[in-house]
Amino acid sequence: MNNRGRTPGSAGRTVRQSVQQQNGLTMRKRDMTPTRNTNLVPNATFVGDRFLGVRLDQDELDHANHLMNSKIFSNKENMNTSISEPNSPEKKNTDGEVFKQMMRHKSTGVLTDADDGDRILCYKKNLAPPPAIGYINQAKVLYSTNSVINPASSVKRSTRHVKETASKVLDGPGLTKDLYSRHMDWGCHNWVAVALGYELYLWNTETCVIKNLFEDNAPTNEGLITSVRWSHDGRYVSLGYGSGAVKIYDPNRPKTTEYVRELRTLRVGGAARCASIAWTKQGIMTCGYKSGDIVNHDVRISQHVVSSWGGDNGHCRDITALEWSGDENMCVSGSSDRTAKVWDARHVRGTGIIQDPEPLFTIDDHTGQVRTAQFCNFRDGILATAGGINDGTVKLWDVKRQCQKVRELSVCETGGVGGIVFNRPYSEMLTASDDGFLRIYRFNANYKLSHEIQASNEPIMDLVGSPYDEVLIGDMEETLKVFQLFTVDKSTNILDRTGPKNVGLNVR
Repeated sequence: MNNRGRTPGSAGRTVRQSVQQQNGLTMRKRDMTPTRNTNLVPNATFVGDRFLGVRLDQDELDHANHLMNSKIFSNKENMNTSISEPNSPEKKNTDGEVFKQMMRHKSTGVLTDADDGDRILCYKKNLAPPPAIGYINQAKVLYSTNSVINPASSVKRSTRHVKETASKVLDGPGLTKDLYSRHMDWGCHNWVAVALGYELYLWNTETCVIKNLFEDNAPTNEGLITSVRWSHDGRYVSLGYGSGAVKIYDPNRPKTTEYVRELRTLRVGGAARCASIAWTKQGIMTCGYKSGDIVNHDVRISQHVVSSWGGDNGHCRDITALEWSGDENMCVSGSSDRTAKVWDARHVRGTGIIQDPEPLFTIDDHTGQVRTAQFCNFRDGILATAGGINDGTVKLWDVKRQCQKVRELSVCETGGVGGIVFNRPYSEMLTASDDGFLRIYRFNANYKLSHEIQASNEPIMDLVGSPYDEVLIGDMEETLKVFQLFTVDKSTNILDRTGPKNVGLNVR
């Protein structure tokens, strides 16, 4: 302190006090703290003895932080060495240089011109991070004129998870160990019909209710049940027997006589072992017999036989597969004579009984028995035929182009293929084979094998699909297994889960 009892900063406060009094401000000496700011705002109120700076905008704070940490000001020659402001940056016109370094206006092959230390959240040179698998730019989809783009389905197919374990397992004692018989079928009303020897059981997969159709009074004079098939509307179930007879039953009909719920029996002279049945929506039931003959029955009339496909133009051994196309313009038949034939629907009925017409196409490319055949339900004209023992292949044909071969898939090396199911939501084909595996193939350019599931340790005899997203298999272990392989979003499931509707079919 000097002789007057003042500190060195007192003089400055005295001078500033006089200036403040001239500007009309009255402040106490202890309320003033040393400051270099002489631009005091009139009528301002100061509280406390701390200086509160003006809060800057967030962008300005970020810019200031970058300037303080940048290499531009890391050297001492860039700092202001003046005595009055020793810690503040030198006031140079560096804004233009900084922005030139951070902007990418000269990036021709280089995304940024900044140094390695200044490249904050910048991409690497000539390398942008790859997008995630299945990602599609939503803006590109919204503003694109290409109607083929479907991001939801693309992502779904690329990331789909398939459950490899059975959701339900049931015992099937008495399941006939016959690779060339159809022991079960899944109706449109979600009821499964399973033949166990002479008995037929009905199982509801939603409520798990099990019923015996014959109620312990099954007919045994016709032999074992060799084929089971629901009608399209799910009202009737048809059974083929070893004797060649075909019986039609109504499960909702009350028990009246010893022939429980039987509507009628269809017989053909000289026919034996009906192992394949296929229905049309108009009430035509196509049956294949051991002799190689195929007979079309119109169940709506008393004289039910309307046409017969056989003779020199037909098969020479027993029929193993029968399926109608989705538009019901064609019918495919598979036989143990190693051939498959495609028949024209115009030869089903005419003014009289049509006998032995010529098929549209004859497929003789298999080296073994044609065990199953199926039309694709999402690609028009695609037909799949599968070989039996010693021919574990699936061959795809285009019947719209003179039955040209599209692709040959080697499915099983140790046996045959027992069933084929097509799935529309994912455009896939499922196969079941004698090695106990379920295989899913994608219908793309390469028909790639996408999933392989070991469903059983024994050969799979039957494979049927539900109206929704499940499949059912029957194997030689006498077990039935349900797999949920085609689970889809409920918002995209357009199928109606209501009960069967009356389409006017009347069995007489």
